[in-house]
Amino acid sequence: MIIKKPPATDAAFIESNVVKRFSPLARQVLAASGPIVSSAAAGMTNGFSAILLPQLQRPDSQLTITEDQSSWIASMAPLPMAVGCIMGGLLMERCGRKSAHLLLNVTFAVGWCVLSMAHSYPQILAGRFITGFSCGLVGPPASVYIAETSDPRYRGILLAGVTFAVSAGILLAHLFGTFFHWQTAALLCSLFMAVAYLLMLVSPESPAWLLRRGDPTEAEASFRWLRGFDAASRQEFEAMVARAESDSVRGEKGPGETGEHQSSSGEGSRYRRREFLMPLATLLVFFATMQFSGVNIVAFYSIALMQTTIGSDDINEYLAMLIVDLVRVATSLVACVLLRSVGRRPLAMASGIGTTISLIGLSIFLYFQTSIPLYRNYSWLSLVFLISYIVFVGIGLFPLPWCMTGEIFPAATRGLGSGLTSSFNFVCFFVVVKTGPTLFATVGVNGTFLVYGVISLLGTLLLYVILPETKNRTLQEIEEQFRRQGKNKVVDDTGSAAPTVTIATVA
Repeated sequence: MIIKKPPATDAAFIESNVVKRFSPLARQVLAASGPIVSSAAAGMTNGFSAILLPQLQRPDSQLTITEDQSSWIASMAPLPMAVGCIMGGLLMERCGRKSAHLLLNVTFAVGWCVLSMAHSYPQILAGRFITGFSCGLVGPPASVYIAETSDPRYRGILLAGVTFAVSAGILLAHLFGTFFHWQTAALLCSLFMAVAYLLMLVSPESPAWLLRRGDPTEAEASFRWLRGFDAASRQEFEAMVARAESDSVRGEKGPGETGEHQSSSGEGSRYRRREFLMPLATLLVFFATMQFSGVNIVAFYSIALMQTTIGSDDINEYLAMLIVDLVRVATSLVACVLLRSVGRRPLAMASGIGTTISLIGLSIFLYFQTSIPLYRNYSWLSLVFLISYIVFVGIGLFPLPWCMTGEIFPAATRGLGSGLTSSFNFVCFFVVVKTGPTLFATVGVNGTFLVYGVISLLGTLLLYVILPETKNRTLQEIEEQFRRQGKNKVVDDTGSAAPTVTIATVA
């Protein structure tokens, strides 16, 4: 296909000052910055209750709350996250990736402003609900927009920036709450949404979405703004156009169908194809493995776990919280570097195995530490396993499913697929956090970590069978990889054949 040069209006857009002054990589980083800053606000939402509740429970607090009200304040944000993910996926398909981000930044800012001006319990609940819903909204569009606007060489590190931003957001919320009143902290959080809005305002719409909408001229202008005019980018854009035309033909006319059946069956058939079902099954397994390995249990109960592993009740709760936050942020930064240089499969396997060993080792040493007085002097070993767990889960199991959400779904079903898997993640998140205290009470802390270790092991084995390699591959190549997976073996970056699996095997 011959791509014609865009008309003068689009050429003016391409030859803007931003394009003249900055390299394609710098422009891709600029485009990714908006979703990354929005993701930091999602981290702030997750970490805000940890600084809000202690301040509300102080004797000198102007607003008095009960224990039941404090539990509602903590759970009000996670409550709408799953619904927000579905809405985010549908919104970005209907209105576009950029428009979805602009809207969610506004709702996020409204939620933080409501919190900053709250003077009653219902107002706090309203602010927490809005920020929680916005946290769900940002999940699918952030990963999809970055995946669709970045070069395959840089896609991994830019996508990992989302999970790094979530970890940094938790740390920032805790820092704001350590040094400021909770209303001032909420106002500071709202300022990030203004920055994210401005960053998205100067960024282009996703070329893939514009192609699907049937606007190749604007799609090419957006693609050239992001990627420049080199031969590799031209070839990738031609493949995108061909893929969009092929999807359009398949959507209008299904195999062996004519007449009135064409339009009614084409839309539904795309959700029954291998290239949608296999990524869906893969990410459901990945998110379940990540959540049921206890990643959020450690975040929610870090103070209690520190007291158990160290064996002291005198630990400063803010210091313990910040130590865990710093380790999480540092690990997320390492994950960004690893995703740039290491494939998805090796990183997932290393993370899964390391997480399993750390959890089982932590369980064993906690058992000896709490049951045999002689081993209480070796509590530092339990702390080592706890820190190693945070490190191993943070370099792979935590960031990878979010990265791959924007990579492995076909363009035609990317909105719904990312929305469904992100929503499933938050459902698992709720189940794990809700059942955590029950597990602690019934089988003990060591038994709970043993359960999580076994789940991590089983999930890692299943991922070894079904997880594809997507590093340095274009989105069109990944889609074709899933389509042909049942016929040919998938070859990874090292040249070795990666295992494949059929839909029947997954089921």
